Amino acid sequence: MKLSFGTDFENAWYQVTSSNRTIAGTKVLEFVQDRWVQIQLINEDEKQRIFEYTLLDQTMEGSALIHEWAADMEWLQSPVQIITDLEGKFIGIDNFSQFIMQWNKGYRAKIANKYQNQEGIQVMLAETEKLLKDPKRFLQNFMGYSHYRCFFQPFYKELESTEEYPLLLKGFFGLVDLPLIINAHNEQTGEWIKITNSAEIDNEKFDRKSFVRMMKDLTNMYNLKVDLQSEMEEIYLFKNNVLQSADLYLQLHVPSFYTVVNAHQCKRIAQAELPKSSSKKANIFKNNVLMV
Repeated sequence: MKLSFGTDFENAWYQVTSSNRTIAGTKVLEFVQDRWVQIQLINEDEKQRIFEYTLLDQTMEGSALIHEWAADMEWLQSPVQIITDLEGKFIGIDNFSQFIMQWNKGYRAKIANKYQNQEGIQVMLAETEKLLKDPKRFLQNFMGYSHYRCFFQPFYKELESTEEYPLLLKGFFGLVDLPLIINAHNEQTGEWIKITNSAEIDNEKFDRKSFVRMMKDLTNMYNLKVDLQSEMEEIYLFKNNVLQSADLYLQLHVPSFYTVVNAHQCKRIAQAELPKSSSKKANIFKNNVLMV
């Protein structure tokens, strides 16, 4: 079976719900974020495609300041022009310099004012500026196990009924990478193609010593038994070669102490299903002034 790049994808709208829960000992951090986005193909040649991803509206319900901050940073990064190869693999960002320009032309000042009474604001400002000065690190953080994975993968190629390939999530545990082995099952029914992925940790490539050290430093318990377990399930549905929905779930778990759960649900919608406020949110940088 083969997924070819669908011309319908030249302009499509999606609703994406992302959720995360991190448990470390007795501390729990969690958020649920809804986004309404538009994806357009804006350029294509014999080697690559460029898509413009625009955040039209979003809601964020989080348990920590960092979650609201992350939502504000997504406005800074919209629209983002994403470069892929012809199979759909993420290569880079074409308009990275625009983020720096927006940050320097008023976003930093407005965001600093918004959070001026919040503890840790100077640290977040400094870390954001470091990220904007380090494109390589920015790109690693940009993809990761984020909602962008719903859209920008090497889908558009000949698919075997079963496939196995590596996936490296750089910096998933701070300074420690998470290498996975993906097991894919692909099936076609008429005009529908379904891709189902599961995964396991690649123990040969996983830096377990560094991960154990990180866990022990986090807990100040140096006799801690660290047995990292993983669970992943992803389901992608394409109709006439165009993504219709995606469900992604990844859990990493150290019994009795540490759990990280990431989930993303994406569905294609009609333009008429967009929130009525989206046209206003899309103009967040109108006249170079951040609206907060």
